[in-house]
Amino acid sequence: MSLRSRVDFVLVEPSEAGNVGSCARALANTGVGGFALVRPRYADPEPARTLAVHAAQLVDEAPVFDSLEAAVARTAWVVGVSGRPRAYPERKPPIGPADLVTRLDQMPSESRAALVFGPERCGLTNAQLGLCQDVLCLASADSYPSYNLAHAVLLVAWELLRADRRRAGQREPRDPRELATAGELDGLMNHARRTLGAIGYLNPQNPRLALDELRKVFARADLDPRELRMLRGIFHRMDVWIAAHGGPPTPNENRGELER
Repeated sequence: MSLRSRVDFVLVEPSEAGNVGSCARALANTGVGGFALVRPRYADPEPARTLAVHAAQLVDEAPVFDSLEAAVARTAWVVGVSGRPRAYPERKPPIGPADLVTRLDQMPSESRAALVFGPERCGLTNAQLGLCQDVLCLASADSYPSYNLAHAVLLVAWELLRADRRRAGQREPRDPRELATAGELDGLMNHARRTLGAIGYLNPQNPRLALDELRKVFARADLDPRELRMLRGIFHRMDVWIAAHGGPPTPNENRGELER
């Protein structure tokens, strides 16, 4: 069972319907289905549906509770999300996203957790935080520590998505391009050694100094075969120019196709 399927995101007294819709969209983006509201303060729910876009169903089906106690009554672990520093943090040391993932992973699979987010203007009160076993703090710049409600929801939901992918052994999305082989890269480097040596760029006493750095650049670029052929074509044109101006003859055959 995924971590996301065992977590409810609970919004306490949200005042902006648009924020609720943005939160629903963030949860849909990350594959989270548990969504609940406590005493929403907006009168018109339509902006929530509008900003939710294709996640309007989450808004329509979100249960609405009269109290935070009722909203979290069936959850085994309640975590308040707050950026406000506590007067006595040692009494309830804040946890981070990594701690959240670890603790969720250690819980029995049938147990649920609730992540509680406070009103946009002031966040969770001390009384509401008192109902939470733990407080989750999101890192932020000291100059502006307050996150938008939907941004905070997305940050936490994304951490859960990433954790689920790691647990499932899924790799992060990679560039689907075919990459040049090590042999092709060696051919490029041999070509670079000759051409750069002919124009006097390399130190004859220690040509590897520059060539090793150049290899790092090429390796970091993750060249595909077409890009590598283009570079070989550039070096070939340099070879032709050098040969035409009194330098050593080019050892390469016509490589016009390398430039295409």
